Amino acid sequence: MTRVLRDLISARTAGYILLAALCLLAMFHLLVLVRVVPMTLVWGGRAVDAPVNPLLLEVVSLVVTLLFCLVVVARIGQFRSAALQTAGRYCIWLVFIYFTFNIVGNLVSLSSLESLIFTPVSVVLAILALRLAIER
Repeated sequence: MTRVLRDLISARTAGYILLAALCLLAMFHLLVLVRVVPMTLVWGGRAVDAPVNPLLLEVVSLVVTLLFCLVVVARIGQFRSAALQTAGRYCIWLVFIYFTFNIVGNLVSLSSLESLIFTPVSVVLAILALRLAIER
């Protein structure tokens, strides 16, 4: 499977697509924070009834997304620091695992719109993260 993925898309292209998608995801979270996008579209539709402030949950989502952006930037070699590139090599696996679990979360969401929109997005993001992770 890894060979097929390597033949399908280069790591650099996968990284730039993933980075662009993560930037769009960060903008989405900002739109939720400023209440342009309804809170029912995130956190499986459960954020509204959460014991924690739903806006805090969105801040966490935004911070995680921005950290993922840094991981991708490190993984595609945009930092000159060897330590950051090494961290990117290992942390990209966490990004892959996160989006893999996110697929399941989107599938069991109370919001059918969230399931419909974000399940395929999570699948694509997980595949792109995997492509970056398997690069030597």
